[in-house]
Amino acid sequence: MNELPDGVVTFLFTDVEGSTRMWEKSPNLMMRALEQHDQVIDEAVAHNNGHSVKPRGEGDSRFVVFQTARDAVAATAEMQRQLAATEWVTPTQLRVRASLHSGTADLQLGDYYGSVVNRAARLRAIAHGGQTLISGATYELVRDHIPEGVTIRDMGAHGLKDLTRPEHVFQLDVDGLDSDFPELKSLDAVPNNLPQQLTEFVGREQELAEAKRLLGNMRLLTILAPGGAGKTRLAIQIAADSTGEYADGVFFVGLSDIDSSDDIIQSVVESLRLGLSSDEDLKSQLLKYLSNKRQLLVFDHFEHLTEGAPIISEILKAAPEIAVVATSRSKLNLSGETVLTLGGLETSWTTPDTALMTSGVNLFVEAARRAKPGFVLEQDDLEPLSQILRLTGGMPLGILLAAAWVDMLSAREIAAEIAKNLDFLETEMLDVPDQQRSVRAVFDYSWNLLDPAEREIFSSLSVFRGGFTRVAAEAVAGASLRNLATLANKSLLMANPDTGRYRVHELLRQYAEAEMRKDEPRNDVFLEAHAEFYSGLTEEAFRLLYKSDQPLLISTIEQDLDNIRMAWRHYLVTDNGVGSRRMIGGLWFVYEVRGWYPAAVLLFGEALDAFEENSDDESTKVTRSLAAALQGFFLAFQGQPEAGYVAASNAANTLRSASDPEALWLALQSVAMTLLYMRRWEDHNKMMDEGIALGDQKLDSPFWAAGLKSRRAFGALVTGDIDTAKRLLLEGLEVCQQLDEHYYMSWMLGHQARIAAREGRLDDAIEMFGRSVERAQDLGYLRGVQVSSVGLGEVNVAAGNLVEAEASFITSLAAAEQMSMIREMLGIVAKCAQVRAVMGLNLDAVEMLATVVAEPASSQQLFTDDIPIDQFATDTLSEIEKELDPGDYSAAYGRGSARSYGDLVKSVLAGANPEN
Repeated sequence: MNELPDGVVTFLFTDVEGSTRMWEKSPNLMMRALEQHDQVIDEAVAHNNGHSVKPRGEGDSRFVVFQTARDAVAATAEMQRQLAATEWVTPTQLRVRASLHSGTADLQLGDYYGSVVNRAARLRAIAHGGQTLISGATYELVRDHIPEGVTIRDMGAHGLKDLTRPEHVFQLDVDGLDSDFPELKSLDAVPNNLPQQLTEFVGREQELAEAKRLLGNMRLLTILAPGGAGKTRLAIQIAADSTGEYADGVFFVGLSDIDSSDDIIQSVVESLRLGLSSDEDLKSQLLKYLSNKRQLLVFDHFEHLTEGAPIISEILKAAPEIAVVATSRSKLNLSGETVLTLGGLETSWTTPDTALMTSGVNLFVEAARRAKPGFVLEQDDLEPLSQILRLTGGMPLGILLAAAWVDMLSAREIAAEIAKNLDFLETEMLDVPDQQRSVRAVFDYSWNLLDPAEREIFSSLSVFRGGFTRVAAEAVAGASLRNLATLANKSLLMANPDTGRYRVHELLRQYAEAEMRKDEPRNDVFLEAHAEFYSGLTEEAFRLLYKSDQPLLISTIEQDLDNIRMAWRHYLVTDNGVGSRRMIGGLWFVYEVRGWYPAAVLLFGEALDAFEENSDDESTKVTRSLAAALQGFFLAFQGQPEAGYVAASNAANTLRSASDPEALWLALQSVAMTLLYMRRWEDHNKMMDEGIALGDQKLDSPFWAAGLKSRRAFGALVTGDIDTAKRLLLEGLEVCQQLDEHYYMSWMLGHQARIAAREGRLDDAIEMFGRSVERAQDLGYLRGVQVSSVGLGEVNVAAGNLVEAEASFITSLAAAEQMSMIREMLGIVAKCAQVRAVMGLNLDAVEMLATVVAEPASSQQLFTDDIPIDQFATDTLSEIEKELDPGDYSAAYGRGSARSYGDLVKSVLAGANPEN
């Protein structure tokens, strides 16, 4: 695809009318028909200078952009002619509806965004199969340059379902094709009083689709969420998109301005614009009027009038074709009620390229452009924007209020202000309702709807971070299941029935926390109860290390990691060595398995900063020493084994005189890890022998000794003592297999594979490395996957399986990249380059190896290798140089030297070879 056009462009949107039914009836024929469809459109686009934009996941729809409106009209006319002339393989002809709309492109990261694209899609939605509609903007650009055989018909102004300004719509008539179509499917096609919106609908597409699906099966849908979540905007959009389903109209009934449930009926009458004047009571007249109508009624802001909710049941009983959507901060508690609970918008993304596909980002950018026309989201904005979205919990109101500051503050400054003060999120706009002028105003309203007992329970739940279980709520906050249900029904809690967990929206939690802190003694009681619960949970989870369920250990801690880290820091602040000691083992294992090495160094460093180095308290001394040892463990992975050795060995010396054999076991393992990376094998082996003896003599499971036998076996293997390595691995595997252990078994299988490779048993080595990788993958153990995948790649190279070898190296590289292990990434890329050289891709290999050599970290050595990375790369380059023209070699080497290792890694992971 050529570079996409920028500036003022014209968009073409198409889709196949009735395609869902056609797929259901004839899926095989429909697949072949879509090939015909695609060929016709592609040819028309190519003939007229168009550019197809990447698919948006809509199957039979197309999205095309043109630099000029005339090319767009010509392409669309040609497309419709050829589609009409096609002999379709399906029983019925494919009829394609199309729309053309022009405007200034918002082109970012290889795709188009913004209101121009959205309006083009909305224009398509009101067309019929075979019909092409063009907007007023496109008409003005093309009116004096209309292609031959085409005329344009004025269809008048129509309300589109984006609910913003009406669009002046024109129809493209092509000579020889049908030009008479039913009435446009615009908002004007059915009676409605839907309020026009100043902004487009952004960010709730999944919830919109789910709501429309639910309405297809039931008649009462309540949209439940706290204030500021976008309930009203979603309900209005549901109504707009449903106009085709309700022949007698869709109507909005606003309840926010009425004070009594007695006025609900009058509000409905006024919204329907009825003149009911008989002597019969008003409710009876209304029910009689609705009895034969097919309508959708939207009741907005029902939370303060729930005692009047039974009128909805009466309407639904009297009028079998009426459907109701209600928005509320609390359930209506009516028979037949289906609840759609709104959470926050999406707040995270996997790569910068996908950030603009995230609903929270989209809403922020749209709002920012209203505050600062021309606002562009830069790469440097993504990290602080992520923080803004996290701090607001994805709440639309919070995002909108934050985005309003972009004309005065950077994204980083906005994030900092939100973190300091909830009251920062407010507006001075005069046309905003009082209860929506700030996040605090919204929450004040919700808080005032609670009774004193509910306020007390809700404020106590603010102690949790990132969600909690029912068991935790009862143990920490004294909240019963009924309490939780009541708060969930009032949209102050979100319950996940699949996981059994509850969550308080972050901004609501901050509000409740502020209320809690007004009573410091009470606040302290709940903080201590919270720490006690989660330290116990972490301690109990760590016992799973040797009780056959390490995946459960990981999931138990991970799902409550925010709570656990909060408890950890509470104990550090309160100088509680006993509490923090209970947590340290579980934290070590999770951070090790997940490869969070820099974060682990910081986490355990917090204990070193908090506790006095020469404390007389035994528990404090043990916890501080163990934290130092584990920090040393992780420093070794970050290329600082010498610093790690000093910390870990000093800690082990202290712990030898303590009465905590488990802490000493962890410390000895940490010292050995630093010695491994320093390649001090004799000292490494001595440390492991001490740890194995400790496990046998003072710990209550054979696991402790068996696990360290994997470490000791590797030391024996490296120093040439193969018999000792084999014996230790067999002894360790016997125990770990009985326990169905993952962590150490991954290493044991990998070491057995290395022995098999040394002995020339390559098939056995491939099989055992494969099992090692599987064990690590089952646990989600990144470093295990990384190391064993390298080994698997190496034995595949030895066996001549080059494709499999490169695939294994890339698996290893992906894991190393996730852990930000520069040394490992460089070593793996060098091995990939060697494979490419054997494949005959010598220039690729030279570029890759030159990049490796240029990086200072390549002077280090993978712990499984015999030589430093740069020496391996240089030796490989010397062999390749013999086979290349000196000029070609020099040019490739120069290109590689000028490239960063990060760009190279990204290229290799993307499967793209470096350019020759």
